Amino acid sequence: MSDYLPSWATQLVIVGLIVLVGLLVQWLLQRLIRRWAAMSPEDTADLVRARRRETAVHVLSSAVRYVVIALTAFFLIGFLLRGFLTAAVGATLVVAVLAFGAQRFFQDIIAGFFTLLENQYGVGDFIAVEPSGLTGVVEDFGLRTTVLRNLNGDRYIIPNGQITGVRRTTRRFRSFTIDLLTHEPDDVAAAVREIAAVAPVGSARFLRPPTIAGEHDLGDGLTLVRLRADVPPTMEWLVEDYLAGAIASRLEGSLAARPLVYALDESAIRRYERTVLL
Repeated sequence: MSDYLPSWATQLVIVGLIVLVGLLVQWLLQRLIRRWAAMSPEDTADLVRARRRETAVHVLSSAVRYVVIALTAFFLIGFLLRGFLTAAVGATLVVAVLAFGAQRFFQDIIAGFFTLLENQYGVGDFIAVEPSGLTGVVEDFGLRTTVLRNLNGDRYIIPNGQITGVRRTTRRFRSFTIDLLTHEPDDVAAAVREIAAVAPVGSARFLRPPTIAGEHDLGDGLTLVRLRADVPPTMEWLVEDYLAGAIASRLEGSLAARPLVYALDESAIRRYERTVLL
């Protein structure tokens, strides 16, 4: 190419090819992301693998973007300063200047690298970040920023260096237990059926209608009825306020105590029990 074009034109063509290749790689990675996001996992293991693949592609896409920018800047310096050695010196000076002027940028990159290395969270996880307290599904994870989307559609773009702590919802939903002490268990079953018939059910509401998980006769005409309800994170009020209040109002005369609402993780309970001697 150098036999037919002057050196400046050759360098300009190289810069154009680098930008073109980078854009092509970005486009292909985005197509893969959309394709994997559209796939419906068949089981839990498949869901975990899909999230890991999607996270890896997002990080690779982010890395490619920065590499393309760096290479393009390097060759542009060479084009402007005429000469590879001079370009290298110029690029070194530019990097030195950026190192002093963009410390937060490099802090974000380092934080993102360690987040990826330690597998703190990935695309598709529901997390809450500190100290901002923002919550949502990880929509995009790059080396510099993490993008969250909460359940009402708002997007939060958070620099990785500003995240000091992360709370990740392991199962991506909250499973609640509601214990009812009643003298009329049949009334509880009827009330649960009535509430389930009108309860808002969907991806951002009750994940499934509230159900009776079991009954235990405690004697003296008293029965413990245990209910089960699952809701997405940040929608806990559906159980704690709406469901508990609806049950209490319908069974005001037959309940021996107020509904007891709690959420426990069996794995965490087993780990805790191994550390306690009674």
